[in-house]
Amino acid sequence: MKRFVITLSIIVGFLISGYAQSPNWNDPSEKKLDISEIKGPVMTWVKDSYDFGSIPQGVPVHVTFEFTNTGNAPLIISKVEPACNCTAADYPKTPIMPGQKGSIKITFDAASTGKFSKTAIVTSNAKPTEKMLVFTGTVVKK
Repeated sequence: MKRFVITLSIIVGFLISGYAQSPNWNDPSEKKLDISEIKGPVMTWVKDSYDFGSIPQGVPVHVTFEFTNTGNAPLIISKVEPACNCTAADYPKTPIMPGQKGSIKITFDAASTGKFSKTAIVTSNAKPTEKMLVFTGTVVKK
């Protein structure tokens, strides 16, 4: 029993001392992360998801996902991979310079009716290197 109490006391002591070293998040003297300090490209999206609502079966629909390179190096998109063969993607093949805008156009052509949720993975030299774009909706018979 004595051994248990001593062990418990040591564990509680470590936990308390760990909290004593936590940073003061409200301290204005603490250095905050500034996006201008990030080295490399940064993709800042206007939106990364879209809801088509109801769309007719067999009629292709399009959505454009817009972004800005808010980093300090050229942004290069190496690929955009839709999750299924019913989706195609068109994206910039040339570097997007810092401050420039770009867009990725997704075309979806539904063969079957019902609700859907699809994705396209954007791979680039930004951090993180992959970004998932999501689009949803419901396909109804024409």
